[in-house]
Amino acid sequence: MRTGNHLGLAVLFLLALSSGRADSIDDAMKRASLDYAERLRIATEQLVQVRERTGREKAPLLQAMRAAEDRILAAETEISRLETGQEQSAENHRKLARDSDALRKNESYLTTIAHDSLTAFSEGLLPGEKELLPAQIEKIEEQFNEGAIRPGRQRALAVADFLFGQTQLDLGGYTRPGKSLREGDNEMVDGTFAFAGPEAFFRVNRDGTAGPVRIRAGTDRPVACLLPEWKPALTADFFQGRMGIFFADASSGKALRLREAKGTLWQHVRKGGIVSLAILGVGLVALLMILQKVRDAISMAVDSPAAVERCLDAVANGTPKEAGEAVRSMRSTTRELFSAGLCRIGQSKDQLEELLYAVLLRQRLHYERWLSLLAVIATAAPLMGLLGTVTGMVRTFALITVFGTGNAGKLASGISEVLVSTELGLIVAIPTLVAHGFLSHRIHKNLSLLERYAIQFVTVAQGDGLREEHPDSIPA
Repeated sequence: MRTGNHLGLAVLFLLALSSGRADSIDDAMKRASLDYAERLRIATEQLVQVRERTGREKAPLLQAMRAAEDRILAAETEISRLETGQEQSAENHRKLARDSDALRKNESYLTTIAHDSLTAFSEGLLPGEKELLPAQIEKIEEQFNEGAIRPGRQRALAVADFLFGQTQLDLGGYTRPGKSLREGDNEMVDGTFAFAGPEAFFRVNRDGTAGPVRIRAGTDRPVACLLPEWKPALTADFFQGRMGIFFADASSGKALRLREAKGTLWQHVRKGGIVSLAILGVGLVALLMILQKVRDAISMAVDSPAAVERCLDAVANGTPKEAGEAVRSMRSTTRELFSAGLCRIGQSKDQLEELLYAVLLRQRLHYERWLSLLAVIATAAPLMGLLGTVTGMVRTFALITVFGTGNAGKLASGISEVLVSTELGLIVAIPTLVAHGFLSHRIHKNLSLLERYAIQFVTVAQGDGLREEHPDSIPA
């Protein structure tokens, strides 16, 4: 502003000079000062107005600025609050995520426990329950296959409800109609199952007999081991829930399973397979031959040496009639030999020896028949048992290839065939061998005595005893 006034004064001064006015410099200065003062007054007024306008305009701006600052502070406070809330929300989200993960793990654990409990319950069912409860168990197991539809807690609750209901039934005991195999004849009979604690019993509707129930090895079929001692009147009380007497197996089924494992003699033989049947056939043939040979040995009656000496004295020193009576008084085998000799006593020594040798040969062929076959059977029976052993081992190794070594029940079938065939082979061979030795010794001993008696008879017949008598007068 001052620079503008100075320029104005300078311009006025120049104009005054150029206009040629004769005004003095003082007048000019006065006029310039007055003009400057006027201009200054005007400028001051304008400045005052501008300041007033500025003050008027600045007040709302200051108010707006203070309001804006207040809003900024409020916004910053809100931002701080929101940031704190966001951190809390994030922390809560993380906590909820951890809780949700824990809940999922617990639900998965409960589902696993429920499924394992159901599996353990299914495997521990009593005989007879396996035919009564499969439908309910399968229905619950279907829920486990619908994992994407049903939550795990619902499946676990379904299992818990089912097991709780079964536990209540087991605590009080219950009965259900059903069918069971009857031990011995394997007949499927109608009856009633009674489940009391760890034991299951079955009562036949037809005659009221009852007994504990066991599962047959290799199958899921219940087998009722009926007890004759458990009278129908007592079984009726027990199966109708009244006070009564029942028979429990103190061995927890081991005694019944052992009795079932033994089975009948025919079942034991069938375990050995076709080789065992062949061994039985050979053993039957051997038994028939042994009986025949025992009969032959009994019929092979040979006199004692003292009786033969008396007969030979009668032949040597007596008449043909006395010799004939002495021969007829002897036993059948010796009598046959001496009768043939008396009929040809007048012949030469060689002819008489040939005749007696022919009789001895005929007797030897008769009494030694089938002895060699018995020896063959006694030798072949163990070899047949060995054949059964080999076939059983082949079957055992085949089962090992399929089922591995962990299934003892499957391996037992092949091993039983091995042992049964060997057992039967020895059972047939040992008695046959003993019988062959005994019969062979007895027959050979008697044949040796007959040979000795034949030699004595030839020696006596070549003396002076009966040479003068006709041999045809001596009866055979």
